[in-house]
Amino acid sequence: MDHKYSDARGHFFAAVRALAASSDSIQTRLIEANESILNVTLDEFEGDRELKIKFARILDLLAVDDDDIVSTAVETAAHMTDFEAVKVADLICDFCFELI
Repeated sequence: MDHKYSDARGHFFAAVRALAASSDSIQTRLIEANESILNVTLDEFEGDRELKIKFARILDLLAVDDDDIVSTAVETAAHMTDFEAVKVADLICDFCFELI
């Protein structure tokens, strides 16, 4: 089994589960997914520019640079429209698929 990106893959799999395994609002599910995603760093994709850019895009949509990225991500997700939240959830699922 390929161990490249195994840590990131595990966190993104947990995020996808959080998005899929609840009847809560998409914003609430996205907040739960953030708990896993924010454990991943850009450094994990240092050797793959394309993945690094895609991950950075997800981070930018979740939380614009701030000192406290976790609380910013929660606040951002809570105030997203359904359309915005679904767009970010789609990017998370697509990114997880790319890590497989």
